[in-house]
Amino acid sequence: MAAEPDAAFAAWWAERRSAARLSVTPVPFRELPHWSFTRDGDLVHDSGRFFRVSGMRVQGPWGAGSGHRDQPVIVQPEIGVLGLLLKRIDGEPHVLLQAKAEPGNIDGIQLSPTVQATRSNYTRVHRGGATRHLEHFAGPGRGRVLVDSLQSEQGAWFWRKHNRNMVVEPVGEVAEHPDFRWIALRTVRRLLRVDHLVNMDTRSVLGCLPVELEADAAAGTVPEDGPPTEAARDGSTAHRLRAITSWLIDAKQHCPWQSGLVPLAAVEGWSRTETEIADEAERSFRIIAVQVEAGTREVRQWSQPLLAPRRPGLAVFLCRLTAGAPRVLVRARAEPGLGDLAELGPTVQWSTDDGPASPEEAGPYDGTALTDDAARVRFDAELSEEGGRFHRAATRYRIVEADDAVPDQVPDDHRWLTVHQLQALVARGHHVNVQARSLLACLASLR
Repeated sequence: MAAEPDAAFAAWWAERRSAARLSVTPVPFRELPHWSFTRDGDLVHDSGRFFRVSGMRVQGPWGAGSGHRDQPVIVQPEIGVLGLLLKRIDGEPHVLLQAKAEPGNIDGIQLSPTVQATRSNYTRVHRGGATRHLEHFAGPGRGRVLVDSLQSEQGAWFWRKHNRNMVVEPVGEVAEHPDFRWIALRTVRRLLRVDHLVNMDTRSVLGCLPVELEADAAAGTVPEDGPPTEAARDGSTAHRLRAITSWLIDAKQHCPWQSGLVPLAAVEGWSRTETEIADEAERSFRIIAVQVEAGTREVRQWSQPLLAPRRPGLAVFLCRLTAGAPRVLVRARAEPGLGDLAELGPTVQWSTDDGPASPEEAGPYDGTALTDDAARVRFDAELSEEGGRFHRAATRYRIVEADDAVPDQVPDDHRWLTVHQLQALVARGHHVNVQARSLLACLASLR
């Protein structure tokens, strides 16, 4: 790991890595206790809970062939909780993060939110231990809610999955536990630059955190009803946000394809063996099975399927940070598993880091996003995606200052937005995709 902001954190992290004792072993599907294939081929849990692996069919204008593309997809209809506790310590905002082991994590454990749990987990379908600190986010003991929105996750791999992203100021004492640590928010921002340290769920919640909330929390002046709204700062903002929202709705309306679920056995172009479900062209992800042992989880042993990408992805914001209000270039991006088909995504978003995997992924700024001009590259790190469902999934996240070759007038599926505008749209939920929310968190680390 790269140089740490303080020795105390590094010592705690090393101790937690040792305690986690995470072991992940690939196994044949027949060795998955409590999981089985249905008559239609879907891979399901005996309880009917957690998630299942089914099929997704995308109907589109793809030449004279079948007119559709098929793939497996993870179906998880439950709404989980991704929650951060935030409080002031010596006048500085700190968040309570967890050293959490996930079977798909690169490096075993990563910095997770205070609470990261599906409904099946926190209702203890697994018969394991209770979810720590959940009482601060739900029920009569809940603290003061500062951020609360429903957000989507990867629309290329999940079917209409979303989680509740929350930031809460706790009321009363917060129980201590070796796996949890209060870390200064500015330190967390720096840790984002360390490969595979801050997990996707933490980045998602941090991407929902308005700049004003951080500043007001540091000063001890967080308003009773949360941070100032965008409309309160600028009376014309509501009009601009309506125009942006209308443009995004146009993109949803004119999306050239439709998607739906099909039985996994009906998925074309994919084959199942004893150990994997893989596309016959060997260009996409695989579905594998693993047995897991973890020393610091609610359940110490379990088995499950995981989606395993073959290569890291790429997500890039082109930005203009040096003049006036900071702006980023977003793209209205359609993904077949999103509930509303399209959300605002990064300027460039590839499913593999060696080039667009499909014509839909290609864009006019691909070359600019990969510049090696150190003066323009403001952020560059490889960060992990969700380790509870994906096996060693990673994305290279970059923030690049746009040069003069990138005009203010951009193609119709792109828009320059101020950071405040993008944050206001994040607060509405289901407007900004998970890769763009990660980049918003990374963007805040530049301050």
